[in-house]
Amino acid sequence: MAPEPSAPTLAETLRTRPTVSVGDDVDNGLREALLTWAHTHGLEILDRGATLAITTKPEYAADAAWVHSPFAGVEHLAPALPDDVLLTRTTGTMPWRIAEYVLAWVLAERWQTARYLADSASATWDPSNPPMPPDRDRAVVVGTGAIGRSIARSLAAVGHRVTGLSRTGRPDDAFDAVLPFAEAHAPALAGAGVDVLVLALPHTPQTTGLISPQLLQTFDRVHLLNIGRGSAIGTDTLVGALDAGRVRHATLDVAEPEPLDPASPLWRRPDVTITPHVSGLTLPSDVVTSLDAALMQVRDGVRPASAVERDRGY
Repeated sequence: MAPEPSAPTLAETLRTRPTVSVGDDVDNGLREALLTWAHTHGLEILDRGATLAITTKPEYAADAAWVHSPFAGVEHLAPALPDDVLLTRTTGTMPWRIAEYVLAWVLAERWQTARYLADSASATWDPSNPPMPPDRDRAVVVGTGAIGRSIARSLAAVGHRVTGLSRTGRPDDAFDAVLPFAEAHAPALAGAGVDVLVLALPHTPQTTGLISPQLLQTFDRVHLLNIGRGSAIGTDTLVGALDAGRVRHATLDVAEPEPLDPASPLWRRPDVTITPHVSGLTLPSDVVTSLDAALMQVRDGVRPASAVERDRGY
């Protein structure tokens, strides 16, 4: 198939056919904001067949030259859309909110929040074994995109030295060091005294099961947090790492599948905390701001910064 349309070509298509559709999968609160946005920019609203389709489902994007996901994840759209369709996505303020989530749970463990809540409920005054600074100051963030960078900065703010793992190992100022996945078992990582391991990966064929038992053998009693996609680590792999002491606690905001099956063994483990995919909720203002930027870039003949690299899936 042909590659996605050039920005000038898409700009001309938008000029001659300034239409937009909002998929039925978009909730009413967000839909209202998007319809207002479309009116503001002089875009005619259609049920189907528009130049720009805002949706998470390819069936609502028929005949569109441009599809925008109102969320960061595009795993359902990327493999299903024709190659000659521009695909963009929303990140907005999500990276900082996810970074807050990670920092909150890292500090909750460090400050023994669960213990003191239980003591408070039972009127117990117990100053023994107070919270102390961790004896290891390293953190590893798997995935060095916008979300991974925000997480790295938040962890650095509370004293962690942060190493990133990425596909290329390209250096980034948000990290003390970045290694390619191929070097995940290198002494530079294995001997680093890692205390926190954060998974910030999208769902792609390459990231599915990427966190393997072999990779986890690199670590010793880390606090693992997954805020990317549940497919990055299998349940059996995680349970095995918990049982072996490679992971001392797992904080999971994502699961595979979602919602997590009530029969999953993860629900019944005191060393696992599960939240229902709430760390990176997308606000209507995030989607509108993202679309504003993308539309301006397209009309200027520039490929949007939010465009998805289709071969990577993000």
